[in-house]
Amino acid sequence: AQVLGLVGESGEVAEKFKKLIRDKQGALSDDDRKEIIKELGDILWYVNAVAVLLGSSISDVAETNLEKVLSRKARGATHGSGDNR
Repeated sequence: AQVLGLVGESGEVAEKFKKLIRDKQGALSDDDRKEIIKELGDILWYVNAVAVLLGSSISDVAETNLEKVLSRKARGATHGSGDNR
């Protein structure tokens, strides 16, 4: 259920941006910003829930991601595609 919640909340953020582009030519109001930030908070909650489900934590996920990004940068592998660059 946590993974589906994460996907659903991510879709809600995408939907809000779609409507900004479609209805407001991309102009972001303070209310829009607040609503998107609320949805991002829901995404964070689900990311943590999935991490806990895997025996980890959101802190471990963030640290692992930072190590990955810094490694790519050090190796000059920040361009291109693939999970294990």
